[in-house]
Amino acid sequence: MIRVLVLKDVSQVKVSGQQLALRDMKTGQTVLKKAGFSSLTIEREAASRLKVRGRPISAQGFLLTSSRGPAAINGRWYRHKLKIIPGPNRDLRVINELPLEDYLVGLINYEISSQWPLEAVKAQAVVARSYAIFQKRNRAGELHDVESTVIDQVYGGVGEEDLRSRQAVMQTKGETLFYRGSPIFAVYHACCGGKTEMPHHLWAGNFPYLRSIICNSCLDSPHFLWNYQADSLSLAKALGKKEFMSLQVTGIEVTERSESGRVLRLSIKGEKDEMDISGKEFRRLLGYDLLRSTNFWVEERDHFYSFSGLGWGHGVGLCQWGAKGMAEKGMDYRAILAHYYQNVELKRIF
Repeated sequence: MIRVLVLKDVSQVKVSGQQLALRDMKTGQTVLKKAGFSSLTIEREAASRLKVRGRPISAQGFLLTSSRGPAAINGRWYRHKLKIIPGPNRDLRVINELPLEDYLVGLINYEISSQWPLEAVKAQAVVARSYAIFQKRNRAGELHDVESTVIDQVYGGVGEEDLRSRQAVMQTKGETLFYRGSPIFAVYHACCGGKTEMPHHLWAGNFPYLRSIICNSCLDSPHFLWNYQADSLSLAKALGKKEFMSLQVTGIEVTERSESGRVLRLSIKGEKDEMDISGKEFRRLLGYDLLRSTNFWVEERDHFYSFSGLGWGHGVGLCQWGAKGMAEKGMDYRAILAHYYQNVELKRIF
């Protein structure tokens, strides 16, 4: 089983489905007298109190199940169990607890396209499984194993499941990447832009199976080359979240790059101050979908800054578009995995 955080930072959730049951997570008792309801709203009140259909309920959280198909939270459908609990920010959090293989089927089309060559889809299934198992062990004491966003892996419930995604998961059932007896931190990204990145530039820890390697198979990706332009005022506004005090940016200088060419540090100048910032943090502040990678160059003209870059994502581990290109050349998923993860073993764990 895998515990997926599918919703957070909301004050209420709308639940719908057929033959739904809502139980107190601690006692297991049914919360509503009416059995088999089809819709309701759960709200977060002050402290840790919850409200169901406008009525306060003294419960620390709810378990939502359906005896007839998936249940919907705010219009998105999920299999198996849903836990609804108060979060630390006076919010509600929803955790989908379901079999790992079902989770993978629902994940494929949010990460890539199941219509890609099957060997590339199978490679995606294996790395997603390996990543989930690594995080499940790493977060054993927490309420969830993975989030359903780019923080971990993008998952949207049953909405994008199809026959090819299920086929790729079934044909690799239980297959997981190991290094010296332990599941690996099987990170991946959309497009590396020709060369992958070393992991120590992004995460603390020892990951000897993640190396910077040449990738010649993602050249056809629509994300291989990208451009982004921003004016000096909007840049200063974005950087203001990091205590940049100037009203506009007057200069940007790349001061350090990694072995793969990605920006490690920048110096940002303004009228009042100067900021030294990591490339990773700079990208986060500007937006991952705008500054698509840290593998970029920047030019300034008339108070506008033009960013030209390669690839999309952090660049570590498997390149999804590279896997697609390798599969199109006839390579199977085992060869694809061996290219991006060094000296690993592929084992079936169930």
